[in-house]
Amino acid sequence: MPVERNILWKPVGEVCAFSGYRPAKLPFSSESDPACTLLKLRLKEEIYDAIQQGSTDFVCGMALGTDTWAAETVLEIQQTLKDIKPIRLHAYLPFEGQDEKWSAKSRRRYREILSRCDSVTVISPHYLPDCMERRNRAMIHRANRLIAVFDGKNGGTKNTVRMAHEKGIEIRILSPIPPHYEAPSRNNEPSEQDGQIKLFF
Repeated sequence: MPVERNILWKPVGEVCAFSGYRPAKLPFSSESDPACTLLKLRLKEEIYDAIQQGSTDFVCGMALGTDTWAAETVLEIQQTLKDIKPIRLHAYLPFEGQDEKWSAKSRRRYREILSRCDSVTVISPHYLPDCMERRNRAMIHRANRLIAVFDGKNGGTKNTVRMAHEKGIEIRILSPIPPHYEAPSRNNEPSEQDGQIKLFF
């Protein structure tokens, strides 16, 4: 059953927002790349850290790439902690039909996430040139913390980081590929035992 749109919600604790690059801006060719796997692990570490610092509500702009991975991670953690601590996910859509031009696979993934969100806020009923910026500003308005996948590129993520800095909230920056990262060779794929991967932020 679809989540009703634009219902006012009150956070249980602090609010953490996400921002980050879409796939075209990320330095790996696919989600199966080991560097992408490592980025998801680092996102999970940051989300757990935010929870330990008091975050209970997470707001996400629902774009492809970083937003999708962050939202799925929050939903996974929500299930893990369901009997321990309330964790909620709130979607902020720049416009209704955000996914219309995406692949069928991406649309299914997007709609599965939306169906599990605790609230869905839609900034505009249709696309407008400024609806992405308005979406980002609305998220930062609610947030006490920002987790951003960012390495200095111009665009929406840079502007969102700037908004967070102007508001004075805590900002956690993850470079898409951490310093000192060495891609595994095909003959030396990382295993669970190798899994003492050092997380460089």
